[in-house]
Order: sequence, then C-alpha cells, then structure tokens
Amino acid sequence: MQRVVINAIGMEKRTALMENEKLVECAVHRPTKSPLTGNIYKGKVQKVLPGMQAVFVEIGTSKNGFLHKDDLPAYQQLSREEQKKVSISNLIKEGESILVQVVKEETGDKGVKLTALISFTGHLLVYFPFTPHIGISKKIKESQRTKLQEWGDSIMGDNEGLIIRTGCEEFPEVEMNQELENLRRQLEEVQKSFDSKKAPALLVQPHFFYPLLERWLNQNVEEILVDDYDTYHQVKEYAASFQNPFKVKLYNEKEPLFRKLGIETDIEKTLSPLVWLKNGSSLYFNVTEALTVIDVNTGKFTGKKDRSKTVVETNKIAAKEIMKQLRLRNIAGMIVIDFITMQSNEDKEQINKILREALKNDPNTTILHGFTKMGLFEMTRKKERPSLLETLATKYDRHMMDGYILRPETFYYEMERILKEYTYEDDEALWIEVPRHYSDWLKKNPEKLKFLENQHGISVIVSTGSSNREMTVRQSGKIDEIRSRMLKDSH
Repeated sequence: MQRVVINAIGMEKRTALMENEKLVECAVHRPTKSPLTGNIYKGKVQKVLPGMQAVFVEIGTSKNGFLHKDDLPAYQQLSREEQKKVSISNLIKEGESILVQVVKEETGDKGVKLTALISFTGHLLVYFPFTPHIGISKKIKESQRTKLQEWGDSIMGDNEGLIIRTGCEEFPEVEMNQELENLRRQLEEVQKSFDSKKAPALLVQPHFFYPLLERWLNQNVEEILVDDYDTYHQVKEYAASFQNPFKVKLYNEKEPLFRKLGIETDIEKTLSPLVWLKNGSSLYFNVTEALTVIDVNTGKFTGKKDRSKTVVETNKIAAKEIMKQLRLRNIAGMIVIDFITMQSNEDKEQINKILREALKNDPNTTILHGFTKMGLFEMTRKKERPSLLETLATKYDRHMMDGYILRPETFYYEMERILKEYTYEDDEALWIEVPRHYSDWLKKNPEKLKFLENQHGISVIVSTGSSNREMTVRQSGKIDEIRSRMLKDSH
C-alpha cells in the first residue's frame, strides 16, 4: 500500500511518498524566488557563447539560466548534416526574447538549466510542441506499440511530438484525444501570455505538488492525505482528472501530520551519514559537491558461514538499502560504492542484479557503470532537485554532522510549525531554546520572528542552548512567569 502525504500548512510545503507506512521519498518546497522545475518563462538572451555552443538567458531571477544549442527548436528542425555545421550564433541573438522552461533547478553557484523545447505533461501524454518525435513508454507491451505509434503519427503536426505514457497501454483513444486537446490549449495560453508580457517574465508555475504527483501516482496509491484546506481542494480537483480518480482526504487532527506518521523522524535520519543495517553491518555516506562515496562495513556482522559467503550476504543487504537511501535522500550525480571486497565475478554479478532490480522502483534516470578494476562500483543518478541534505543543511567551518549544520531557515520553518500547535492554546508567550547560529540569525533578521508572532498571536522568547541540532520549547504561559523562570535558571 502506498500513500502520498502533503504537509501544506505554513510557508514550507512538504510532500512525501510512503509505502507500507515507511518513507520512500520526500521533497521540501520553500518560499523562494528561485525558479522551479517546470516553470515557463519569457526570457531575454543576455550572452551568446559560441565556444560552449550555449547562451545565458535572463529570466528575472538572481542568476541567469543556461541554455544549450541542442535545446533550441531551430536546431532540432535542421537536418543531421546542417546540425554538424551550424553555430549557435546563427540560431539566436543577444537581446532576443525566447520561451524557455526550467529542466534543472539551481544548485550551488550554478543557475538553472533551461530548454526552449518546452513540454506540457498530462496523465496519459507528454506534449512537445516544438520537438518532432514520438516516444512510447518502455513499459508498454510490444503488441500495443504499433497502433499507438500510428495514432501518434496521424495526430501530430510537422514540428510536434509526444511521449505516450504507460496509462495508454489499453489505448483509451477518446481520453487521449481529450488530453491532447487540453495540452494544446495550455500552449495557446502560454503563447498569448508570451506576446502580452515584457521579458523577463514568469508565465507558468505549476502547484508545488504537481511534478511529484505526476511521478508518484499509480494504481498502488490508495490515498492522498492533505493537512491544508485550500491545498486539499486543489489536489482533489487534480486527482479527479484521472480516469480512475484517487481518494483525497483532509487531515485535521491536532497532532502535526508528519509527526503523526513518523515522517519527521525519518527525515531526521536522512541527515546522518551512518545507516545501520538489520544484520549489524552499516553504510557510511560521504557527500561532497562532486560525488557521493558510500562505504559498506561489516561492523558487528561476522556470520556463521565462511568469510566469502558472509561478505556476499552483507553486500546484498547493503545494495538493497543503498538504492532505497539514494531515493530517500535524493542523492544524485556521480556515486561510488565501496562494497566489501569480493574476488568472484559471480558474486559481483549478484550485486549487479540486485541493483538493476531496485532501479525499477526509482523514477529517476540512473545508470549503473559497474565494478572498476579497484573493486569500486560506479553509478550516476540524474539530479532533478536538491537533495534533502542540501535543502535542510549547509556546509560549516566546524566538524558538525560531518561538515554540515542545519540551515537557520530549517529551524525557522520548524518554529512556525511549533507556534501553529500553540495557536489555539491560552498562552501569552513561548520560551524556545535554539542553537546559537539560529539565535544569531534571528538577531540579524528580527522581522522574521515578529512576522511569526503576529501571524500566530503569541510572543516568542528565544534563548541559546548547547545543542546545534535541536530546538526545544522550555515553557509556555504568561510572559512574567517565563521571565521569572529564566532568571531563576540562570543563577
């Protein structure tokens, strides 16, 4: 049984996928001016880079986006021979307005990656108005592919393209035609907006939950649970557009939704580099900007069999858990796994097989490169959004959390959730003990705390604690009583 859980109360929105009551994947959406995957903009070309065959595009955010020649409709419409000879300077000019879509969000110092080959995603189809290609989901049986291909060929214009998704396997032609008509209508609305607005301008921004629900919703999802009334209605409207609508429930209990289901605890665990396995062995995640190295340790596990069997058994358990953790933590880029050394090629192939099998559960594009001569396993996983660690924590100059410390913003949104719990209590004030770096951040940004106090009608007294990880409510009640207790505790 799978369940989608949406925590939309407050400024920070969180979306989680659970399977058999365990967290599988989680995304955090914070108020930001940074462009999100799927956003469509009217951009302005700032600089053409012939050496890189790319351009920088201004889209109205702090960093310009990056657009490669391959992602231009004008390039895709050329013949193979013309593509080999043409320079980007002949396809696009500085100062020109261009319709672009975000395909990869900002990370570190890098701006977003853009494409001018925009797409509109439905439940059955993905429509590409400027890409003349028809693709069919690999999960669709061979016997069904020919008639789907023929349908696509008959309905597409010269420069249009489609991806026919898994839901089309039984060829629901009426629904497919209706959805294509709707996707073409979305394009018309975007083009009208493009013509009426001055660059740079945001034209389309999907709801925060939309890209994830498009990835996650399938016949195994039994319900979508939402804790915010407005978001509940938006999700319900979206879920009703499926052939078989998904059940959407509003959660309105006092205990916060993510805490009730244990998701808060699971998120906290993803910030630790150490993962214990059920047999006493462990994994250690060393995350750097360039790559992630995962070390497999036997730990307490010695086994009752000979050493080679013990090693293979440990590596099998580790391989399954690593694939779960990569998705849960949303680790992407280059990944190197240091399995316990195995001499036999047959043993290595067993590990390969487990990893390949696990890929079926991960919607992210992942390539397994295999074992190197040194016995390390190499793989790459496509990055679509920042990892949970990148979102919730930041590098620090002291050795905390293996070089990471929780961002002040992480504590700020957690503080908002705490105040939400006390909104209906008869308390005048809250005394909250916080880590020093968060306390310093609040002093530099006093308007942030004032905003929360005004929003929830409660005063917040902040003191600095010894932990760099935890924020604790020390007391609630009248301000005078709290100050008296603080004075007493200080002596």
